[in-house]
Amino acid sequence: MGLSGIFALALGLTALPPFLRLWQGPSLWDRLAGATGVNTRISLILAAHALLAGQELLLDVALAYAALGFLGVVLVARFGEGGAG
Repeated sequence: MGLSGIFALALGLTALPPFLRLWQGPSLWDRLAGATGVNTRISLILAAHALLAGQELLLDVALAYAALGFLGVVLVARFGEGGAG
C-alpha cells in the first residue's frame, strides 16, 4: 500500500461519522449534513489520489463531483424548506 492508499484510508475513516449521520439522522437536515460530509471526503480522496499518482484528469473529476454534490445539497435543502420557486 503506497502513500496514496494510506491517505485514502485515513480520509475514508474520517468519513465514517458523516456516513453514520447520513444513515441514522432523524431529520432531513441531519441527513443533508451527513451527505455533505461524505461528498467532501470523496472529493478530497479523488483530489489527493490525483496529486499523488500524477493523474491530472482526476482533479477535473473531483471538481465536477464536488460541484454536483453542492448542487444536490442546495436542491434538497430547497425541497426541505418547502419552497418551489
